[in-house]
Amino acid sequence: MRYVAPLLVGALFACDPGMETPEIDVGRMNDSNPGATDEVPPSVLQRFHSCAEVEDHLTAVVVESLVQSRYAYWYWGPMAEDNFDADGAAGADEGPTDYTTTNTQEVGVDEVDLIETDGWYIYATQNNELYILDSWPADETSLLATVPLEGYPRGMFLYDDTVVVFSYVYSSADFEFRGWAGTRITVVDVSDRIHPKVVREIDFEGRYVDARRIENDVYLVVHSYMPLPYDLWNLLWSQDIDLPETSYDDTEEERDKARRDARIILEPHVREAVRSAGTDAFLPMVRDHEIGTPITEPQVLHECEDLYEPPELSHHSVLSLVRLDLDSGDLASLGLVADGWQVYASGDSLYVAQASWWWWWGWGDLDMKTDIHKFDLRGHEPVYAGSGEVEGWMLDQFSMSEYDGYLRVASTEVDWWWGTGEDEGGSRVTVLEPVGPELREVGLVEGIAPGERITAVRMIGERGFVVTFEQIDPLFTVDLSNPYHPRVMGELELPGFSTYLHPLGEDHLLAVGRSGDENGATNGMAVSVFDVSDMTDPKLAQQYVLVDDGWTWSEALWDHHAFTYHRGVLSVPMYTSSWDDGVWSRFSGLLVLDASEHGIMELGRVDHSDLVAQSECLYGYNCDYYWYASIRRSVYIEDNVYSLSNYGLKVNDLYDPEEEIAQVLFRPAL
Repeated sequence: MRYVAPLLVGALFACDPGMETPEIDVGRMNDSNPGATDEVPPSVLQRFHSCAEVEDHLTAVVVESLVQSRYAYWYWGPMAEDNFDADGAAGADEGPTDYTTTNTQEVGVDEVDLIETDGWYIYATQNNELYILDSWPADETSLLATVPLEGYPRGMFLYDDTVVVFSYVYSSADFEFRGWAGTRITVVDVSDRIHPKVVREIDFEGRYVDARRIENDVYLVVHSYMPLPYDLWNLLWSQDIDLPETSYDDTEEERDKARRDARIILEPHVREAVRSAGTDAFLPMVRDHEIGTPITEPQVLHECEDLYEPPELSHHSVLSLVRLDLDSGDLASLGLVADGWQVYASGDSLYVAQASWWWWWGWGDLDMKTDIHKFDLRGHEPVYAGSGEVEGWMLDQFSMSEYDGYLRVASTEVDWWWGTGEDEGGSRVTVLEPVGPELREVGLVEGIAPGERITAVRMIGERGFVVTFEQIDPLFTVDLSNPYHPRVMGELELPGFSTYLHPLGEDHLLAVGRSGDENGATNGMAVSVFDVSDMTDPKLAQQYVLVDDGWTWSEALWDHHAFTYHRGVLSVPMYTSSWDDGVWSRFSGLLVLDASEHGIMELGRVDHSDLVAQSECLYGYNCDYYWYASIRRSVYIEDNVYSLSNYGLKVNDLYDPEEEIAQVLFRPAL
């Protein structure tokens, strides 16, 4: 990598004798061994060996981006602003022993969330601030400190006495981000909870994608658009280079010829511009500031030799994988000259997936597939380990699961997104095995629910569960015990669909989703328990349906971090709205349920509307509506539920949520 943080003790790709899997470099051409084959699997990344190779790739990417913009009529990328100017106090001895943590996919792999607790204290990000609260004893819950945060916080990690916050930022002191946004890591020392200190701010050009924490190692994925200067965009309509004209009446063959001719015309202009500017003008920048030291100039994040080339031309983007060691402070990174938005991590590996529509230019057939790139984390520093591809597109991180060295991937071949007419395919579960630099398909079950798309996936050990939806909700059970022969075992159909599946003991799943009727219309929110003790005959064991005359919604339907389940109690944010006799009836709060395979019963609700009346108007509009207090998260400490909204935090009895124990207002009205 180009940038080296203080205390960085080794190169990113230094050899580690303890590593079982060495870094894979398939090369760009096999000129050192004339007898060897040059063929590599089509999805495998190739590492650049020089900046000249990076310039060649950038030239091809920029030419395609310009052709796309001129001849597809629907895409514009970010432009540079000018022409390649690259210049607490400890508590008592006895305290809480039972509390919830972030709801994660894998044990030992922490995920970014808006709230964290160690039982004694709660740390929460809302309203561009980090709030630190004394949370024990419950009836003495109080706000200890507030740390202002620049930008829009996405969430945080808690590690010992350190909080790491991730935020969208649009500018930074003496660092104007090229493109659309920046990502900031704010490191806060909370050893003194009353007087927390921001000790480090690391700004990256690019948009936050996702992050994971495995013990002291934080892995951040950032997506950066390469800034293209106005001169190149102006070429598209310049009379000097005489690009071919097209019209809406042209046939596809005529458009293809225009694109081919345009590439030939544009290529020398782009190549000269890229060569003159140098690679630094395109690669993302980083600025690492230790508070109390002079602010330094931003630096290029990657060396050319730390970049990888994908098999297909993607948009003019760089996907950066950054590792921050919270113990030593070391910072390192590698980059992929491509896009990618789905991130999954096990304890040993991190995977980044990129659907084919990211490199589809809007013409011709759309090949529905997803490339998946694996990075080995066993040596702490991420090392590229191989790539593979699956047919179809994935729903979310739960579409991937690593088990016993194999990666299982659930995907859908139905194009409900781009309207290409590919709507008769189904879903599949593909098993990939690492073989050299390739994630090779070794097992497949396909043809699941033709014409429907996946709405929820969960793979737990040797069992998989897939929910699809078009008009009804089939829950498919999949036997994954033999990676070479996965097979669908059973199917359950019922109206509506699930969006999140949560393990409930060995034989049941707890799900949230939408209820519906036989015609495919949804009519409320549903909490369901599925009995999967017999994989050949899954059953609906219990269901709670919250039907409203108007509208019901929960953040837990799309973000599993808003789903809190522990000791038989489930809590989720809940929003309802209905119209009755000319009057709107609304509720925005926390729904608390007793939920098990034996039954589902509402225990009560937590309402934050009174906090709105006591608070300053946070956003300047809709401040008269009590339902504007948006519940975001909940945690349990012993027999208490702590609910977080944008206006404050409340403590209620876990089993009798109507009983309020304490409340904290973040911004009281003056």
